[in-house]
Amino acid sequence: MAGVSEVSIDNSAGTLLNMTSYIDTISALGREIMPLEVTTFADSAERFIAGIEVSQEITIEGPFDDAATTGPDFVFSTLIGTINTIRFAPAGTVSGRRQITGEFLFTSYKVNAAVKERLSYTLTAKLDSTLNATGTF
Repeated sequence: MAGVSEVSIDNSAGTLLNMTSYIDTISALGREIMPLEVTTFADSAERFIAGIEVSQEITIEGPFDDAATTGPDFVFSTLIGTINTIRFAPAGTVSGRRQITGEFLFTSYKVNAAVKERLSYTLTAKLDSTLNATGTF
């Protein structure tokens, strides 16, 4: 049985903050390998080998809050152009549950507004290197 997902992100001071209450969605984190074609004239079909791991890009969205030091507007807007840690525990942080951690380059933070909608934000980050995963699949 799954627990409550938790998302923690380093702030500009390098402190891992639990931002779960400010997040509605986070795009899937996983692994993808770039296939490299190795087809020769002697082959009757395309052939591939595993290449390097493809850098994941994630999008995080949630309600806008500009609370000083703790709100997503304050925390996330200061991260653009920096590399910081994201830790995602999709089934909660109970011992043995899967946790995915990586260093991400934060590339975009935008505040969204629409008629009859709440204020929200969108944060985009690109994985720098590989993900570290612990726990069961």
